[in-house]
Amino acid sequence: MSARRAGAARDDRGAVAILFAVLAVVLLGVGALAVDLGQAYAKKSLLQTDVDIAVMAAVAELDQEAGCNAEVVSAAEDYLTRAGNAVPGQYPIDLGGGPGDQDGFIRCPGDWKVELWAPRSEVPLGLGRVLSDDDSFDVAARAAAQVRSPAAGAVLPYFGVQGCDYGAQTIRDDSGPSATTAPVPALDPDSGSHNKAEFTTTPTSAPEGTSSMAVTLSGKFLDKADGVGFTGAGGPPYHHVVTALGITNGKPDTITLQVPSAVLDVPDVWYVRVLEAGKWSEPHEAQRFTVGEEKLYCDTSLEGNFGTIDVPRADSTSHVLERNIILGVEPALALHPSPAGECSGKPGSVESKSAPVDGTNCLASEPGLKISATNAGLVSGKGSLPGRLDAASTNGCSRSGDDSRTSATVLGRHINDDLLSCYVVGGAHLSDLVAGNAVGAGALSADIFASPRFFWIPIVDTDPSTGKKSWPIVAFRPGFITDQALSATRAAPGSISALNGLVTEPSGIREVRVVLFSQDALPPTAPAVGDEVDYTGSGTKVLVLVE
Repeated sequence: MSARRAGAARDDRGAVAILFAVLAVVLLGVGALAVDLGQAYAKKSLLQTDVDIAVMAAVAELDQEAGCNAEVVSAAEDYLTRAGNAVPGQYPIDLGGGPGDQDGFIRCPGDWKVELWAPRSEVPLGLGRVLSDDDSFDVAARAAAQVRSPAAGAVLPYFGVQGCDYGAQTIRDDSGPSATTAPVPALDPDSGSHNKAEFTTTPTSAPEGTSSMAVTLSGKFLDKADGVGFTGAGGPPYHHVVTALGITNGKPDTITLQVPSAVLDVPDVWYVRVLEAGKWSEPHEAQRFTVGEEKLYCDTSLEGNFGTIDVPRADSTSHVLERNIILGVEPALALHPSPAGECSGKPGSVESKSAPVDGTNCLASEPGLKISATNAGLVSGKGSLPGRLDAASTNGCSRSGDDSRTSATVLGRHINDDLLSCYVVGGAHLSDLVAGNAVGAGALSADIFASPRFFWIPIVDTDPSTGKKSWPIVAFRPGFITDQALSATRAAPGSISALNGLVTEPSGIREVRVVLFSQDALPPTAPAVGDEVDYTGSGTKVLVLVE
């Protein structure tokens, strides 16, 4: 080999050695950087988990639309500083600075929203320093959560009137005579055969809160009575008998007795019967005795206790009322900040007269049920949209305890058969929901929001008894389409009509019977299911991680 070739070979080997050394340094740096980046990824993941949970804890304490109250900040700090939650290398927490601060930041910009930046975590560089002039770098994490409301389609296009916005209420057709008194439901216990007693009761009602009252039964075939029974429409165990020892028999025409205190304690319609030798009087002879105010109709109005609102939709100009029944009222409604009688707009208009405006707070109203639109909205549907109640029962809450529909039909359809009592937590009566008694953290489960029978309606302060009027919204009231008795409980749902609140005739729905109750009966929070709407400042909160 010539000296020249030998020198070239040595040069090649030297170049290869230098290249190998450079590549080794690069590979070593890349490997070291990969280790450092892996450490950064792990810290970032821990930080993000912490800030996600912390912001959800914080938004649960938010009690104002904008601006963080002290409880919001405290909840976030408490979680981020709790033992075991700190990320290695994390800076000390101080949420009072700004979004770019390494020690964290919190703000509540409005729309019931909380934004949280966690204190950053420092990642020291190892061998990665060979590729960087810095000894370390920071990783950050941010999250945002919002308070929303459940059940996007829950606001129905009807209105209620203050003073008639709790308990059993009715909306009916805007023409024709008033409905007859509801028939006597099946009463339990009963007997295979019946005695001959015929009678009326005096008085027929007791104001809520009455502690003692006597009633007199007047009629025929009362002389051999062994007792008098009071049976709540909710069924057993709401059945109370006064035996012969407690009754005064004015043979053969009258019986006088004290109403049992257990009856007077439960606002409801009770049915009075006579017991003789183990036989009850005929069910059709049972006399109604009402505890509290029975609000089938309000202020003697033939149109029922609430009526229809005319709210135009942004997504359609046709079949608006039907769509508002099926999908819920759109655009959003809101409380009027300063209601003072009728709105200034023309009758039939929809206006918003306050600033800032969170939604339509002044709405056009007219008495009565619009039967054609209600038939379509609740049952037969419109276009590709099925009727609101044209659905299987939910959460096993039919009267059969499953997802079956009603056995009876309206307009040829079996409809949803959810019972309000199915959603009651514990042993509360439906009357407890109405009064807001014993609700604690909510007397109803969050499953109620999945039922198409659940709804909200706006409340106005004056009954627009004739013609179209325009009134400010003063409240919202939750309710449920049903004619269950207010004495019903989850364990004792009582008698339910064939269509569970719908009164029909050959042309379709004639009346819709509902129970309106206190929003305090609703659970304070509900899980997010994806159909939430803007929160208005009251009612059940749905906490949603939005960023």
